[in-house]
Amino acid sequence: MVQSVVDLFQQLARNEFGFFSRLRSVSELMSVQVPSISSEATLGDVIGRRDPSAIGSLAVIDSEKGDMIGVLRHQTILRCLPRYLNTLKESDRDRSILTTNVCGLMTRRPAFVAPSASPLEALEIMIRQSSDFLPVYEDPQKLLGVVTPVNFARTMLLYYSVFQTLAPLQRLRLVDLDSDLSLDEIFCRGAQTARDVMSPPVSIAAREPVATAVTTMLNNDVEFLPLLDEKNRVVGVVSANDILIALQPPVKPCLIDPSTALPSLVDLLASGQESTLSEPVAAVAKSRIITVSPTSRLSETLLKLVDTGRDVVLIQDNEQLLGTVCLNDIVRVFRTLMRLQSLKGT
Repeated sequence: MVQSVVDLFQQLARNEFGFFSRLRSVSELMSVQVPSISSEATLGDVIGRRDPSAIGSLAVIDSEKGDMIGVLRHQTILRCLPRYLNTLKESDRDRSILTTNVCGLMTRRPAFVAPSASPLEALEIMIRQSSDFLPVYEDPQKLLGVVTPVNFARTMLLYYSVFQTLAPLQRLRLVDLDSDLSLDEIFCRGAQTARDVMSPPVSIAAREPVATAVTTMLNNDVEFLPLLDEKNRVVGVVSANDILIALQPPVKPCLIDPSTALPSLVDLLASGQESTLSEPVAAVAKSRIITVSPTSRLSETLLKLVDTGRDVVLIQDNEQLLGTVCLNDIVRVFRTLMRLQSLKGT
């Protein structure tokens, strides 16, 4: 029996549409416009006149066959920036690095998913491999789209735009999973404030050296550090990308290799070859401070992340730092929702 438009809108009004249960494949939420670059392109072609920090990961397309042969990661681009180009310190190396072909920098055989893969499958891969760029195809000659953390954030925002509720929020209870409530209704009951999804804050004093910031990020597996002054007030945010930009290109050419991990940058401090690592971390921090209160609805936090193009939001209460929410946290929340949906569907 064909569902009438009236019945559909009544379902929407009662929040019985089954929003999450209808998300069956990544093809329903992927981006079809895939940022890409030709295999004949150089690093200079990629950067052009753009702000490197605003350039995301790119699919590398074979100029002859037209299929995807790799992914040029955002962090790889930042690792290779010519630090002194167009300055008095410009060297031949700064100019020559821009002529590097993208094929020598890309990640070959990156993880991918088929368009029929479930959102949960894509989420598991992205979290397991710390990937923020998951191509979608069955045949690499027919690149259909890409899945990023922003896709999941926008999907959750779409849910909120359809199901607006002003009812008092409740904590998500495990007993609700055994009820007849849909996952949509369960989601409306809990896990909807910034406090519910935030990660514990990992911060650092603004006067600490860059090397300490790198070590802190590695030890705590984070990519952002709020910077605190002497009174423990947030005065800035430094990201791993900020540090990469400040250190590139590194003194050691081998660090341009995308397979080289960040710890080797710390070793440069001991060798005395990289003075930037001894500078105060506040000197290289470029990320903007964006805050919400712990009781802010998750939809507000999502809007802050998506609309500002930023990767982290600080959760503060009366200038006290309580936690952070980044796109990776949203990906984990979405994975939880998809896992709950699979449980409800069995």
